[in-house]
Formats: sequence, C-alpha cells, structure tokens
Amino acid sequence: SVLKFHPGARHLLGKPITDHKIDLSDENSIIRKANKATYKIPVKGPEGHGFYHLEVFVADDKTWRVVKSQLEIRETSKLEKEEYEGKMLMVFNEEKNGDLIEYYTDNVKNSIS
Repeated sequence: SVLKFHPGARHLLGKPITDHKIDLSDENSIIRKANKATYKIPVKGPEGHGFYHLEVFVADDKTWRVVKSQLEIRETSKLEKEEYEGKMLMVFNEEKNGDLIEYYTDNVKNSIS
C-alpha cells in the first residue's frame, strides 16, 4: 500500500507498518454513499498507531478507484499529542498526485533507492 512507503507515515509509525482487520462493529469503519465509500483501516508500527482512511469512488460498472487516503495518528513517540491530535496526514490525493498506480510505482522506487 502507498501508506507503507510514505515518508511521513514511516516517520510517525516506524517501519514496518502493518494493517489490521476493519472493526465491523464500528459504524464509521465503512461508510457507503451512492458512488463513494470510505474505509477506516487500523494500522500500526513500532513508533505508533492510528487509522488509514481510504476514500474510494465507485463507478456505475462497479469498478472503483482510490481518490484520497489519509493517516489519522492516535499515538506516536515522534510527536507530542497536541501536534497530531485532530489532524490527518494526506498520503494520496488523486487531484494532486494523479493516477494512484503511477504514484505508487514512483514512491516505491524512491523509497527503495
């Protein structure tokens, strides 16, 4: 996932970043509206934990694409609580970053080299 190679996420959560099962008892874990869905995925690293929020556009033919993803930090050893509380780290935004596949490929190449 793009999150695992994002420099800001790697700094705040540490490496490796792992994702966990969505809590289906949390009514805010999956929100569906017409042609849009939002997923809240628990994530964790050695330096902290939080939620990875994915906003997905669903086309009429039922294909979908991620249009935005953000990291919500719940705890990190890298910042004081008031520095991250109530804020989201933008990981991907289709309007700014373009195609997700190209963005992912470029970021993976840059993070490995």
